[in-house]
Amino acid sequence: MIDMNNLCIESDASLFLALKKIDANSQGIVFVIENGILFGSLTDGDIRRALINGATPDADIKSFANQDVCYEHFEASDKDLRSATNVDKKVVPLVDDDKKIIDFATIFRPHNVVVMEPSLGGNELDYVTDCVKTNWISSQGAYVTTFEKKLSEFFDVNYCLATSNGTVALHLGLEALGIGAGDEVITTNLTFGASVNSIIHAGAKPVLVDVDKDTWNISPYLIEKAITPNTKAIMPVHLYGNPCDMVEIMAIAKKYDLLVIEDCAESLGAMVGEQKVGNFGDASAVSFFANKIITTGEGGSLQINNERIYFKARQLRDHGMKLGQRYFHEIVGFNYRLTNIQAAIGCAQLEQLDYFVKKRVEIFKLYNDLFVGCEHITEQHVRSGNTSANWLYTICLKGKFAGKRDFLASYLKGRGIETRPIFYPMNEMPAFKSYIDYCELPVSQAISYSGLSLPSFISLNKDEITYVVDNVLEFFNDN
Repeated sequence: MIDMNNLCIESDASLFLALKKIDANSQGIVFVIENGILFGSLTDGDIRRALINGATPDADIKSFANQDVCYEHFEASDKDLRSATNVDKKVVPLVDDDKKIIDFATIFRPHNVVVMEPSLGGNELDYVTDCVKTNWISSQGAYVTTFEKKLSEFFDVNYCLATSNGTVALHLGLEALGIGAGDEVITTNLTFGASVNSIIHAGAKPVLVDVDKDTWNISPYLIEKAITPNTKAIMPVHLYGNPCDMVEIMAIAKKYDLLVIEDCAESLGAMVGEQKVGNFGDASAVSFFANKIITTGEGGSLQINNERIYFKARQLRDHGMKLGQRYFHEIVGFNYRLTNIQAAIGCAQLEQLDYFVKKRVEIFKLYNDLFVGCEHITEQHVRSGNTSANWLYTICLKGKFAGKRDFLASYLKGRGIETRPIFYPMNEMPAFKSYIDYCELPVSQAISYSGLSLPSFISLNKDEITYVVDNVLEFFNDN
């Protein structure tokens, strides 16, 4: 991360100090400011020419600065920022309405600290190139088979089906399990809409229950209270990579003879004791969207142990064609397949999973250490014996700051820090009003409107995390 102190310099500073800052930031340039306002820029070439023409090292830089400097507004889109940066302009200052520098964009990253971005530093390009060279680019190809096999081994399940995204993996699992019209599926009120969408697409009725105030995951006690004669399944969601109480949930499922499909979209690698999430229920679904633990760009997978359910899901995924007889449609199906190119990326990502996990543990630990003693926030609690996948580091504001989440987000944005709010509560979504019985679910609603996710991508370094935390604490001090 480039230090803003080494990127900006006051106009009355010396050429010698400007050269020291340029040497420190390794960008070949500093931005000249007057009381924080952008005045111009100065490159190492400008300084050399000034010295050759007789300027002394202690001369003020103001007269040598280039006032025709390229800059962008801090609210500019990523597309505009990428257009503004190139090989010749590797760093562009980002200013507010008063032309005060508050951030910068680089050729490598549009904004200073983003919430999440993929890490593609392994064999991704080599494997994708292999797909292109061999013409195996669609849903047929060796990488799909390899990806499914590696995922089966990872989850310690009998079968895995690669799918075009995590949402259809959930839908496919529900359909394969025979869940449909007249059935009720109990799920959490605090989740992404894909969980509820998949239930509705299967023809079933979503039944929303509240969450535990500490873990933010679905409450087993409330699951049991919500069971009716029409209840067919439970869909626990391991929110932000934090495992649900799967031991208790599976006990409830056994007691009432219910199916369980785990929504593991955000929780690849999370553990309950020594058992991976995604291995408990009758089926589980994972997402490989670009911001997830590993990515295929878009993509997902469905994990199953039962052979009959696996073959049904496989047939449904592949247009309902009869297995072993292509183009013969035995049942009405879907096209939910993953391409070989995406699977190739997934294989390369899986090779780096141990490293990703290690980095995420380090990032979350550093956040927790830096926030120790802060009385204005709470963090998601991980139950004893469980291991979180540490997907998104998320805080909830409390006390007098509980209603100021959006103000904090705006404050951080003004300092080049991207955030995202916790998922909205599903019982308040207009799209689902005709499908669910509305009721107050106060815990999930309170968490939703006070929660904020902070940058969590694995290439975050200590300085960036410290910068984020310092600005959060500064917000509390200023308000």
